[in-house]
Amino acid sequence: MIGRAGTAAVVAIITAASAQAQPAGADGVYRGRLRCAAIPSLTVAPVDTEFTLTIRGATASYQRPVLSFDGRQTVGQESGTGTVAADGTVALLGGVSGSLGVFVAHYNGRLSGTHADLSGTESFTSPRQYERSCTISLDRG
Repeated sequence: MIGRAGTAAVVAIITAASAQAQPAGADGVYRGRLRCAAIPSLTVAPVDTEFTLTIRGATASYQRPVLSFDGRQTVGQESGTGTVAADGTVALLGGVSGSLGVFVAHYNGRLSGTHADLSGTESFTSPRQYERSCTISLDRG
């Protein structure tokens, strides 16, 4: 049986571990823009679309619309999940499989207050192999 001192020590350890799991006050919804290079001979223009990141504790999830080759219509949705470290580092993994192709996305960056800057790559396997760079700028609220 754990006495009061032992219980207090366990609570202190759990509290410290929780505090290390995420930056203080990071929970919330962050909205902004994802920008990616065009894919030569496949897309008409670079991607510039909305991006939503949701943080709850040490976990994160995201979603963004996937646009048609000409960038005029939404034809699907990319989504993924990831982690948020105590220092504000965000690591996301996601992708999409749909009528316009298949890709896996890796985005990494850092939270700074109510702002986050991420960058990463989208690695396509269909309709052809190609990798493009992307940047994401987000604000909470």
